[in-house]
Amino acid sequence: MATRPQTPTRPDPARTGDRRLPLRRPLTGSYATSAVIAILIAASSLAGLAEVGTRYGSDPPSVLVSHGGDAANLVVVVPILLATVWLTRRRSLPGLLLWPGALFYALYVYAIYLVAAPFTALLFGYVAIVTLSAATLGAVITSIDHPACRDRLAHTPARSVGAALLVVAVLAYAGLAATAVTAPGGATEDLAFRGQWAVDTALGTPVLLLGGVLLWRRATLGYTTGAGLLLVSGMGGLAFAAAAVLDGWLTQTATDPTVIAVHLAIATVDVILLAVFLRRASVTHGRSPTG
Repeated sequence: MATRPQTPTRPDPARTGDRRLPLRRPLTGSYATSAVIAILIAASSLAGLAEVGTRYGSDPPSVLVSHGGDAANLVVVVPILLATVWLTRRRSLPGLLLWPGALFYALYVYAIYLVAAPFTALLFGYVAIVTLSAATLGAVITSIDHPACRDRLAHTPARSVGAALLVVAVLAYAGLAATAVTAPGGATEDLAFRGQWAVDTALGTPVLLLGGVLLWRRATLGYTTGAGLLLVSGMGGLAFAAAAVLDGWLTQTATDPTVIAVHLAIATVDVILLAVFLRRASVTHGRSPTG
């Protein structure tokens, strides 16, 4: 008597070390748009650097919107964005966690360019970067299987990372408030700096604050976005310091060394926390959740 063939059982990811990413749908389109964003950032940065001494004049609107900012975007933002895409394509969970952060930073910094950079044809490139970054960020976030991602990150130090993000956000808001209160109204330099102040207040800092609250409460979305937000904060400090140093070299524009040191200190703390977070994510990758 013939026996009915048994249906093969699905291997247990906890036993086989399954490296499949926690995704609901493929990310093929997001890989392509991220590559386009990197190309646009590189092209915009090179175009800005081609006009050293003329495009922003001797008084750039902010450290991030300057020739030094263009150089920092070229040597910091583009490589980090491409690295996160490459890691994700190689089925790296840390790459998937960091990719939204790199996209959000591109959105954030070029939103500042949109409102503070000189009114030239390069604005079309800035609009494209902001629009594509926002669309790709939404596509990546909605493609992630958030409950499955939380299970893989159950052993990460969620509350410590959440507290760090909250501290950075509160300090940022304090600095922004102090800047607004002490600024003498109507000065040309104040009007120029207002673009970065507005984007920081309405976009950059609220996201860090919300992410910190979500992680502190161990919410599912907090686990998915925590590493990316640490990357955003770290990139902000690193890019600011790099832009300030490069501006001094390219255009002899001086930035207070204390301000540079503070940004580097914040970036260092973020990198340390990020390393701990990602190490825990790597250790628990492929294990069955216990929390």
